[in-house]
Amino acid sequence: MCFTVVLLLVLSGLPLLAQPKSETEIRFLCFAPSPYTHRHDAMRAGFGIFLQLTKLIEEQKAPVKATFYDAVPALSDKAKAHQILRGPKVLVFGTSTWSQGSPYLIRQFFEYVGDEYLGGVAVTAWATAGGSHTGGEVTIGDILRSTMGSGASVFSLGQRYMVFTTDERITPEKEGEFTLLDCWFMDQFARNLLLVAQAGLDRERAAALSKTLHVKAQYYQDLPKSELQLKQSFGELQRTLNRAIDQDSAEFKALLGRLTAY
Repeated sequence: MCFTVVLLLVLSGLPLLAQPKSETEIRFLCFAPSPYTHRHDAMRAGFGIFLQLTKLIEEQKAPVKATFYDAVPALSDKAKAHQILRGPKVLVFGTSTWSQGSPYLIRQFFEYVGDEYLGGVAVTAWATAGGSHTGGEVTIGDILRSTMGSGASVFSLGQRYMVFTTDERITPEKEGEFTLLDCWFMDQFARNLLLVAQAGLDRERAAALSKTLHVKAQYYQDLPKSELQLKQSFGELQRTLNRAIDQDSAEFKALLGRLTAY
């Protein structure tokens, strides 16, 4: 390309070469299993959100990618701990609950990365807990405050912290199983993640995406009224997650196969 042509292109404001658009990344960091039950409830809940998110990304043809890390190996390597915080626009932390608060796994992680600046990153979290009032919200609050202390902007699904109860209830009878309504909330959270990843702090963009993705702060106004409708929409997801309680099951191994390598 001669100098004259290059100069004309520059003056006209046209790009010399097409620049590929980079994908925005939503990164899940999971700290499991539970030190109390030794089950991977937190990982299964996180994958429920992740599976709905990847489905939405494909449907919307959004320039976004989702990754899912088992964060526990980073606890033995500070360089890895810092590495898995770098790059994504949205970080999603997940863990179980221990004694009305955060388990040691995620506490140790934040001790490792306290000097990592998270300005410009949006952070949220999910947690599993034995009961509705056994500390799941405290666990999420700990995560959000810790990342705020490192400069991150934090968010949740409206006024709801994403806590999934796995025991201390009449139905379902089996410990660790998720309900159809749990799966609905996983989908709602996934929609909110995709909105935040694409809109950031742009209110006009967020308003437009909220209509496309059917997201609003008053999520409770859209709570499903029909169990049949829930089964049609989320029955397959519920079966996959609940069968994956068995760590020898094909479902659990398939979830592990979706983990992102360091």
